Amino acid sequence: LAPVLGGDVRWSPSPDAHPFVRYRSLLHAHSAALASGLSDDDYVALVRRLDAKVAAVDGHGMRVTPFVRGPALPECDAPWVKDESVNVSGSHKARHLFGVLLHLEIARAAGFDPSPAPLAIASCGNAALAAAVLARAADRGLDVYVPPDAHPRVVARLGALGARVHTCHRASHGTGDPCVTAFREAVTRGAIPFSCQGSDNGLTLDGGRTLGYELMDAGATLDRVFVQVGGGALASSVARAFEAGVALGVIARAPRFMAVQGVSVAPLAAAYERVMAAIRTRDDASWPDDPDERAGFLARRPTAERVLDDLRAHRARYLRPWLTPAPSVAHGILDDEVYDGAAVLRAVLRTGGRVLTVDEATLQEAELYGWGRVDATGTAGLAGLMAWSRERPRAPESRAVLFTGAKR
Repeated sequence: LAPVLGGDVRWSPSPDAHPFVRYRSLLHAHSAALASGLSDDDYVALVRRLDAKVAAVDGHGMRVTPFVRGPALPECDAPWVKDESVNVSGSHKARHLFGVLLHLEIARAAGFDPSPAPLAIASCGNAALAAAVLARAADRGLDVYVPPDAHPRVVARLGALGARVHTCHRASHGTGDPCVTAFREAVTRGAIPFSCQGSDNGLTLDGGRTLGYELMDAGATLDRVFVQVGGGALASSVARAFEAGVALGVIARAPRFMAVQGVSVAPLAAAYERVMAAIRTRDDASWPDDPDERAGFLARRPTAERVLDDLRAHRARYLRPWLTPAPSVAHGILDDEVYDGAAVLRAVLRTGGRVLTVDEATLQEAELYGWGRVDATGTAGLAGLMAWSRERPRAPESRAVLFTGAKR
C-alpha cells in the first residue's frame, strides 16, 4: 500500500460513522486530495458536502452498515451478516461509485476537473440506481446502458433521477454483454467511466474496500467469507481490504474466500476449473480428495503462484465470456464476464477458498432468509454458504455473508 498511498500508511480508523471519513488514511481519494493541495479538513468537509447532497436525493447518506448475526439455518450455525441492503440505493454499489465521484469532486475542488463530460455505466439494476442517485447529487449527466429485461421499477426510477437510459439488445452472434460494449463505446466518445468494474475504472475499488475495512473493524475473527460474484468488483474490493489488513497487522490472516455464482451464468467457476487444471498439469504432488482440504493444500504450493502469474499475463486463457447466458432469480450476478476475475481468483487460491456454484432452488431458498427486504441477488452469498454446508458436518467456524441488494 505504501508506494501507492505514499508515506505513513497505518490502520487508524476514526470514530466517525462515515466510511470515507473513518478509513480515509487508507483511501486513494484522501491521498489524492492531499497531493492536490487540499488539507485533511478540506477532504472531510468535501465528503460531508457530497454526502449531504446524496441524502437529499436518496433520503440518507453513506454510513457504516450493520454487522449482525444472521438467521439460524438447518445446515449450519447462524453466520454473521454484513447488511448492505440499507446502504444508499439499497446495495454496496454506492460505495464503489461514491469513491469514483469523490475523486471527481476532489479534482473539481482542486481546480482541475477534467471536463463536464457525462458519466456512463452499464448495469442491469443496482449499479445503475446507485450511479443515478450519485450523479443527480453531483449535478452530472449520466448515460445508463441496460438490458431489455431490466426491472421496470428500476428503469422508471432511473428516469425520475434524470438518467438517460439506453436499452441494449443481445445480438444473435458474438459473445460478451452488449451493455458493456455500448458503455465502452460511450467512453471512447469522451464519457467518464462511472463503473463498478475495476477493469473500466480502477478507482471504483477504492470505495469498495471500505466494506472490507468495516468487516475487519467489527471485531469478529472470521474463518470464511462467502461473497456473491457477478462482475467481481465486490469480491475483489473486499479481498484487497483483507490483504491490506494482513499487511498492516490488523488481522493475523485473511479468512478463506468463498466466491459464489449461480449455475445459470458461472464464468468464474469455469475459470477456476481451468486454473485448477493448469496447477494439476504442473504439479505432480498427491492432492487431498476433500475439496476444502485440497484448496488449503494448494494455497501453500508454489505451483499455484506460478499459475496465478500465468493468469495475470494471459488472462484469456482462463477468464472467458459465458457462452450460454440463462435467466436466474439472482438477476444481478448474471454478468457474461468476471471483469475483476483475476483478483478474485488470486484471493480464492491464496486463502484456501473455493469457487462455488449454486442452483436456482437454493438461491430461492436463501432469499427466504433475507428478512423480507433482501432480494435473491443480495442473499446469493448465503445460498453459497447453505450449499457448502450441506456437503459436510457442522464445524466450529466463524463465517460471514454479505446481504446486498434490496427488493424493488
